[in-house]
Amino acid sequence: MATPDAELIAPIGGFFELHEPDGALAGASVLEVWTEGRPYAAFVNARSAFAALAAAMPRANLWLPAFLCGDLVDPSFGARVRFYPVDEGFVPDLARVEAEAQAGDLVLVAAYFGLPVAPGVRDFAARRSDLRIVEDRAQALGPGLDTVGGWTLYSPRKLLGVADGGLLVAPAGQATLPQPTSSADSVALWRAPLLRRADPLGRDNAVWHAANRAKEAAMAVTSQAMTDASRSILSRTSLASLAGPRLANWRILDRRLRAWSALPADPSAPPLGYVLRLAPAAREALLRGLHAERIFAAVHWPMIAAATADFPREAQWTLELVTLPCDHRYGAADMDRIAARVTELLR
Repeated sequence: MATPDAELIAPIGGFFELHEPDGALAGASVLEVWTEGRPYAAFVNARSAFAALAAAMPRANLWLPAFLCGDLVDPSFGARVRFYPVDEGFVPDLARVEAEAQAGDLVLVAAYFGLPVAPGVRDFAARRSDLRIVEDRAQALGPGLDTVGGWTLYSPRKLLGVADGGLLVAPAGQATLPQPTSSADSVALWRAPLLRRADPLGRDNAVWHAANRAKEAAMAVTSQAMTDASRSILSRTSLASLAGPRLANWRILDRRLRAWSALPADPSAPPLGYVLRLAPAAREALLRGLHAERIFAAVHWPMIAAATADFPREAQWTLELVTLPCDHRYGAADMDRIAARVTELLR
């Protein structure tokens, strides 16, 4: 027998349903803020955009942080990939890059959990102007992020209700970018966000969750372009309408969960979520407890791209970190619900 709606508590977290744009009434659109009037390429996902950039530099070594989602590393890169360590506080350790990188190499740095990259990265980029820098902002909404002077890479479906997209924005003065050459299957990409939008109480969450898992499993490096529907939402949604609630919600959680936080107490940009760092056993118990109550916390990431034996610190984070949702879909009551349950489970 179906559960009556009155007995259901709406789920918190998980992937985004179709976003309803505000017509950019609250200021500049997401697309305007992210691109800053510079040339950009809109691929179906970020891994395709990055692979296209790497293909345009066939002789460059690709320097990647060890703490990175493996999906960004395509087999076509072959032996060109080099990894560098990430220090505590998610600060890139670029000493090896500075010592070994050759002119023309491509260096990726990440705005982890939506926070600005460490100031030392800008100093590094100034010293090694012979290198090409790309900043991975897959987890970053902004504003409050100063560019390090290279390409920027966005993955909007991680931050709002679009089905797809990988935006590669050119550095100032760079006019040439690799561009997608084919169309994506919009119907397949949009199925899961539309299903979730039609089910706000999550009565059939197993259906739309399975649809999203299938969509994500099918994501690959391709020449396909971002769907028109996703581009339209990005151009008609004010960034402020997303950033303000996210930061306000983060601060509510921070007042109650600071003892377990993995991020600074005063972020200068809206974080991806509220990131906890716990002992592995405590994290697993917390995830089980939250998911049982339809609070869908996330793990970034279950595995890293680099060999775990070579980067044990970064590999350990895959067992310790958990990201609580605090995005624009929610308000103070939802944050109180999350904080209360987390506190109970961690006692």
